[in-house]
Amino acid sequence: MDNLLDDRPEVSVVIPVSDDAKTLRQMLENVNRMAFSAEVIVVCPTWTRISVPQAYSSRVHVIPSDSFHTYDQGRSLGSYHARGEVVLFLDERVIVAPALLKKYVTAIKNGADIAVTESAPFRPDNKLAAPRQAYRLLNHLLGLVDFGDSTMSKVPYACNQRALEIMGYEGLCTPPVGWVKAVKEKLAIVKISPEPAIQWWNASRDTMKKSKSQVLHDHTKAIRTILDDIGRRGGLPDGERYRSLLKVPGRLHLRSVFYQQPNESKRGKWGGKRKKKQTNVRKKR
Repeated sequence: MDNLLDDRPEVSVVIPVSDDAKTLRQMLENVNRMAFSAEVIVVCPTWTRISVPQAYSSRVHVIPSDSFHTYDQGRSLGSYHARGEVVLFLDERVIVAPALLKKYVTAIKNGADIAVTESAPFRPDNKLAAPRQAYRLLNHLLGLVDFGDSTMSKVPYACNQRALEIMGYEGLCTPPVGWVKAVKEKLAIVKISPEPAIQWWNASRDTMKKSKSQVLHDHTKAIRTILDDIGRRGGLPDGERYRSLLKVPGRLHLRSVFYQQPNESKRGKWGGKRKKKQTNVRKKR
């Protein structure tokens, strides 16, 4: 048991892939140069044969499975096998420089629970795509306006084991839901500036990428979670409204729903002013 604890890595890097990714060798090299003891967990379909370079084979764990169909599901599956206190999430589409990988790990080691990639500055003259609008809307509802469209829906991001326990499997399969849980539990969340720049692999890999409709559906679930928690009125009081009057049969003036007894006989009240106004109109005619 002591040997197992001694061999525990500082960082677990989870990389879901759809095939024998050409980027995998470069990513393994960058992880090796990160200056932390790390294990790499590669999640792939069962029909895919992953060739791991001999130099990294001792630290790479390949997990074949048919139970995932998106990168988010692959990252969630890989997190079950992560032994490091810091878990760094990537996928086959990105190549991240060692210096940038180190930033995410250092942020978690310095006390953050979650570290996400800082979004590009918003330019009013640019039209935002629907997913980015969804990211920004969710952050606005959560009070994270300064985060813009920074989110766990985009890689790279990192978290500690405590955050994984709070967010759970559903929180990684549906990152917006996990994001809401993290904010609700007041986890420490930080943004990491993507410098050096993240390189996106040119080859098209859309087999496990969520469609726009899936991304929007995920955010709908997250917003529903917020509404279920704070109520229909967002936690605000209902004021002097008497909604039970809406169920009373017969014709009622709309304002009687808001003011239970609109007294037209008293001056200075709404009813009195309205009656006087009607009287003046009749005199003019």
